[in-house]
Amino acid sequence: MKKRIVTLLLICVMALSFAIPVTANEILPVESVNVVGEQEITPHTEMTRMYWRNHQGQLQWRLWSITNGRWLSEWTTVHPA
Repeated sequence: MKKRIVTLLLICVMALSFAIPVTANEILPVESVNVVGEQEITPHTEMTRMYWRNHQGQLQWRLWSITNGRWLSEWTTVHPA
């Protein structure tokens, strides 16, 4: 058992002794980005959320645009199938 502990300790010491010191690299300058025109970045797909309500005993839904912050539809009544 002592041989295993001594061997394991020796392996650990040897592994740590071969560690190569690491130095920090020089910071590279950041290239500037040229903006052509005053264009706004917009997502390709519009994110929406559906809202539900029970209005006068009728189930209704309405679509909200998360992307543009406006309603996309009016309240629509859901007719039972």
